Amino acid sequence: MIPSDGRVRLQITRPVDRMLLDRVRRAARLTYFALRTPALLALGLFRHRERRPPAPSRVSRVLVIRTDRIGDMALTTPALGELRAHFRKAEITVLAPPAPLELLREHPAVDHLVPLQGNRLPPDLVGHFDLVIDFTPDEALRGALLARASNARLRVGFRAAGRQACFSLRGARAERRRHIVDLNRDLLDSLGVPATSVRPELYVSAEERGAAQAGLASRGAAAPRVAVHPGGHYPSQRWSPERFAELITSLTERCGAACIVVAGPDEQGLSRRVCDATPDALPAGALSIRQLMALLASCDLFVGNNSGPLHVAAALGVPTVSVMGPSDPLRFAPRGPADRVVRRELPCSPCQRARCWHHTCLRSVETDEVLDQAEAALLMRLPRTEAR
Repeated sequence: MIPSDGRVRLQITRPVDRMLLDRVRRAARLTYFALRTPALLALGLFRHRERRPPAPSRVSRVLVIRTDRIGDMALTTPALGELRAHFRKAEITVLAPPAPLELLREHPAVDHLVPLQGNRLPPDLVGHFDLVIDFTPDEALRGALLARASNARLRVGFRAAGRQACFSLRGARAERRRHIVDLNRDLLDSLGVPATSVRPELYVSAEERGAAQAGLASRGAAAPRVAVHPGGHYPSQRWSPERFAELITSLTERCGAACIVVAGPDEQGLSRRVCDATPDALPAGALSIRQLMALLASCDLFVGNNSGPLHVAAALGVPTVSVMGPSDPLRFAPRGPADRVVRRELPCSPCQRARCWHHTCLRSVETDEVLDQAEAALLMRLPRTEAR
């Protein structure tokens, strides 16, 4: 109805900003870093500084710190191998949360594993090391504070938002669009460690692999075996469980694949959604970190999102097909000759956000796209190093 005065009025309602809370959190985070940086740098003026990287003969005990998740630890293994090659006579200890630490139980570059409980450095590590390296590739302070608490004369880590005040050696800058493996390499460059390793490597024992293969055989999971992981640390990283179910059905029908669905401790609900949607899915059930590694090492292909199991599979020499949405492939994509990434190029991707209201980057990835890559990986059977 036209008003009596004859004028047409348009009412424009501004749409609800569904990302408002995230924008507020991001602004608060940036403000915190802006205030923190000068304060930390001012405190850092009073720290002892080393002008040159240490000679290998000066270092007999090395502490490596990683305070994050299993995927980050898997991507740190090339650096561990290079440290072992450079500091040949040194004992290398790794301090990390229990789950990522389990990945290294069979790793030849590591002498001692120390579980990190909480935010305090275990007292028996204080004053025990010649060199402490914090591989945290961002602004987080936890690893830097642990390095400082060690009282080691030689401490190094990434420069970001003032955290370098905790270190005595000048480390590399934490570049946001650089692959984690390359970032670690940059940090080793600042220590004078020459490059020798090119890819992540993890190891399982013959007994562990034998137990996993026996378990798969008891379920009738004959080759080719495909490990499917529908999980991811953030909800925004997860492709639809229903799409994973469609993929499993197609791989079973077209390739005769046995598809084993793996899940972390908090992802059993996702596993059930996949298994309820297709009778062809084989649930792996609850697995320890070492059992997960052995199962992945016994498979011919891994399919999943950007997640810890993806990087563990790649480090075990298993070909991978990963679906990436908000994750930056320049930073996180496996880079082996048998690793493939399926993603959609969008103006907003990669955004690295933990939440998203439209999720177009993953919603628009069709099952057939992932199926084509998985089929190609299974049919080509690219030569790969036998799972270690």
